[in-house]
Amino acid sequence: MAFAVLALVLSAALASGTYFSARHLLVEQRERTALRQAFADAALVRDSLRTPENQVSDVLGSIAPPAGATMYVHRAGSWYSSSLDRPGERLTAPVRATVADGSVGLAWSSLTEPSSLVVGIPLPAVEAEYYEVSVAEELDGTLRTLALALGVGAALTTLAGGLLGRALSRRALAPLLDVTGAAVRVSVGDLDTRLRETDDPDLSVLVGAFNHMVDALDERIRRDARFAADVSHELRTPVTTLSTSLTLLQRSPGLGPQAQSAVRLMADELARFRRALEDLLTLGRLDASVNEAELLVTDARELARQALAVSGRPAHLLTTECHPGRAPLVSVDRSQMLRVLTNLFDNADVHGGGLARVTVVDQGHHVELRVADEGPGVPVADRERIFERFARSGRARAGTGSGLGLSIVAQTVRNHGGGVWCADHVTRGAEFVVRLPRADPGAATR
Repeated sequence: MAFAVLALVLSAALASGTYFSARHLLVEQRERTALRQAFADAALVRDSLRTPENQVSDVLGSIAPPAGATMYVHRAGSWYSSSLDRPGERLTAPVRATVADGSVGLAWSSLTEPSSLVVGIPLPAVEAEYYEVSVAEELDGTLRTLALALGVGAALTTLAGGLLGRALSRRALAPLLDVTGAAVRVSVGDLDTRLRETDDPDLSVLVGAFNHMVDALDERIRRDARFAADVSHELRTPVTTLSTSLTLLQRSPGLGPQAQSAVRLMADELARFRRALEDLLTLGRLDASVNEAELLVTDARELARQALAVSGRPAHLLTTECHPGRAPLVSVDRSQMLRVLTNLFDNADVHGGGLARVTVVDQGHHVELRVADEGPGVPVADRERIFERFARSGRARAGTGSGLGLSIVAQTVRNHGGGVWCADHVTRGAEFVVRLPRADPGAATR
């Protein structure tokens, strides 16, 4: 905008200066031409009127006036004109006083359209006054054309200034746009993002500070993830030992009813603790970017069918909405995606009143796996929070899980370049949607 305004001001100033300079020059030239023509015509009229038998009207009729001009003669109180269309008294009024004083008069009159140039010359030899009124049509057309050309030039200059300013501002702001884009990518979890090194001394400090910040953030996240994974791993062995000991204790015949109840309660809580540890280990590996994924191009329908079989659920729960003759292929780590689906199945059984159906939908560039349950649904306020760690919906029963299953689902799907969300089903219950990018149809299916 600043470039455009500056270009407008400069072009308007130059156009105005050019227009008024040219107008002044053209007007002066037109006035000189009108004076020379008027003097020549006045001399003819004077010489003709010196002959007594010549009448003024005959003299004016014998002289061809210039194009666009009208000749007037004022003699003995009477007006004579070479044209009957224009009254001489009104048109010659601007110079009549000057001519009456014996001087040559020249003035512009706005009584015609366009304006006209009035020249008055006294003729004392024949006791008359000669006037010539020239309508400045050519001059008006020239000035209009000049004004239009200068206006168009000013507009084009303003547009060019705006485009130049836009290009320069985008180039100047390009480093800031790079920083903004990098910050957005870091905020969504892409910690491999770095800014390119630059030779600009003003930007090199910013680039270095940003890259150092991302390095420190990445290292902190990795360190925290490794710490959580290490703690979970170290707890795994004693938990396994405790589980084995409790199993043997449950089989002991010498326990009383109260002791058996206490041991059974301990076994249930220990099993829950063990599941939480397994989930923490899984999250630790995902957060620490441990590359366990072996991506294979897989038919999403077979993946869902296998997940139902592995989790002991009937195959008739699976439905498909796919294009005929085109398989819904996705590139995934089979074991990780099976864990995602079984976690969603378990969540439906524990919190959603039971698994209702699993639907594979081909969306063109994406493939969706939709897991619907029979429960009351998830409140809108909880639909994003339930994917956080240790988060539960307001209707979740205490002691029914670690609160890590859906966070594992979300992290795994993100690592596969997809997304997951919760919505109301069209009939009842909740529906969890896993969206994955469609794989290349030309790749082999495994």
